[in-house]
Amino acid sequence: MDPEVDALVRAGDIEGAARRASEKGLHRRAAELLALLGRHAEAAVVALNAGEWRSAIDAALSSGDERVIAALCDEVGKRGDIAEAAAAHARITQRHDVAARILEPLFPAEAGQGWYERGEYLYAARCFDRAKDVGRTIVAYEQHLAQFPEDNEAAERLAVLRAGRGDDEGAVRALQLAARHQPGPGALEKLIESLRRIGLEGAARVVIRRLRLLKPDASLDVEAYGSTLPRGQSEERYAGRYRVVKQVGSGASGRVLEAVDELTGETVALKVLAVGDDKGAAFARFMREAELARSLDDPTIVGMRALDPEGPTIVYDWMPGGTLTERIATLSLAEARAISQRVLRALSVLHRHGVVHRDIKPSNVLFDPAGQARLGDLGAAHLSDLGATVTGGLVGSLPYMSPEQITGGAVSAATDLYSFGCLLFQLLTGQTPFAGPDFVDQHLHNAPPKVSAVRPALGTEYDALIEALLSKDAEARPRDSFECERLLSTLSFREVDDDRQPLSRRSSIPPAPTGRGAGASYLSPTPRSDRWIDQRLGREVERVEVDPTRRETLYRWAALGSSDLQTIVDIDDPQNDFAPLLAYALVTADGPTALADELDGAERGRVLAALSEVGFDGVTAARAPCVRSNLFGAVALVRALARA
Repeated sequence: MDPEVDALVRAGDIEGAARRASEKGLHRRAAELLALLGRHAEAAVVALNAGEWRSAIDAALSSGDERVIAALCDEVGKRGDIAEAAAAHARITQRHDVAARILEPLFPAEAGQGWYERGEYLYAARCFDRAKDVGRTIVAYEQHLAQFPEDNEAAERLAVLRAGRGDDEGAVRALQLAARHQPGPGALEKLIESLRRIGLEGAARVVIRRLRLLKPDASLDVEAYGSTLPRGQSEERYAGRYRVVKQVGSGASGRVLEAVDELTGETVALKVLAVGDDKGAAFARFMREAELARSLDDPTIVGMRALDPEGPTIVYDWMPGGTLTERIATLSLAEARAISQRVLRALSVLHRHGVVHRDIKPSNVLFDPAGQARLGDLGAAHLSDLGATVTGGLVGSLPYMSPEQITGGAVSAATDLYSFGCLLFQLLTGQTPFAGPDFVDQHLHNAPPKVSAVRPALGTEYDALIEALLSKDAEARPRDSFECERLLSTLSFREVDDDRQPLSRRSSIPPAPTGRGAGASYLSPTPRSDRWIDQRLGREVERVEVDPTRRETLYRWAALGSSDLQTIVDIDDPQNDFAPLLAYALVTADGPTALADELDGAERGRVLAALSEVGFDGVTAARAPCVRSNLFGAVALVRALARA
């Protein structure tokens, strides 16, 4: 204490005392007095100059002035001797954003992890990028774009990173996203090159036409855009034998990769933990998943092949059919019933082993090579603890989360049945029972809507089961998955004619690569030239030669991506004059029928509206031969391009 300063304080002259303390080099005392006056920003500067960085941080946070906080973070972040300790102090005060800002200049990887845990994925991506951690940069950009798909700059950067790792298809997906939101010439040029690399030269020429609207002098030569993206070849390997092909998914703690087992030549899925702390909760949960998956061998659950603890990496069977998320908007009721039954049987297996899945949702239902649904992602499961109390925060996905998961209550088989009820509601209506954004309040307090109210054409037969499954009281739900399956079997799942709209539209650029003849992506398995096989996805495609005068219509058809029209997955355009054109489209019916006979009511109106967008008039379209697609619930009229 300084007598002169103390005397000024006793006299009530706090400002004078602060000034005198500063003049005498008593900076900590000066900072305390300035804080008493509410001048926290000045107090932070004085404390920092005195080397009292803890007091400086406290004062800056007390000021509430984000400019002061930002300036302090910049200054502290430059000091390698105190930056980490200062960040730890900020975390103690629950200001994790301040901690991340402090770490950014010298410790970008740690800062990125801090931003990622806060859900600030763009900041996380930029920090990981500076740290040259490409894998985590890609994951963070993906999470950011899931929330802000209109961020073209982020999508373009993601494409560059993916191309640099040899993932040209991933680059296409990122740039397609940018192409939907007023892309600049740079994004379109990169999209042209990425499409060319995977063999979609016809689609690349479509993008060139769009590019020339923004940049009239752009080259018509697809090969001219090679310098717009880096070239890379994936050399990523795990456990010495699994060569990574591409990333197919990501989450908060890891990535899912498509890979080739170089010992057997088979395609597998790798789930790789991105959190390296083997003492952390994420690692423990990951190893529990591996232990559980190893103990299960059932055709309704995604099979585990191996575990590499050093990765750490779990090797799963490859599910080439993708997830239910990609199909849910276009399923028939018969398909919805079959999938529901498979999910319930998978739950019965888990529950017999004393396991609660805790994360039943469409993205965790996958399809094997035979097209059968399998339940996957056991990372959130509780082992041998039916009735245990959940600790450590929310585990699961909010749109499908039971009330007891939200409140931290006891989880049981009924917990999974609640989530299954949310999934079944979505299969029947095309939407989750609660729309958010406040899912917590809705799951805890709101009564779920009736299926009959959301989709009246289905009638009331599904209402009782959904009401029981979504009961707030776990005791009021079906007793177990067997009882639920019995109740499900009493429902008709009879197809109805209504105006249900699909939830999503297909991509505007055909996704599959082209190729002709031996070793190519499309092979003709028989002498018939109209049925080919898509080598990548194992599906039949139809080859249709189109009159060159219809090329504009064909391009509009592909770009529209309407769920009411058959998908054009490739356009072969071997000559610069755009002739001939070959359209590849899914075939799921044996022959054509008349559009007027096949459709009526709202469905026919939607199809005719879609056709009018691509240049067909209603009369011509009504007479055109068509194929009804059982897989997508769409009407395929590609033949009309050649015949109408």
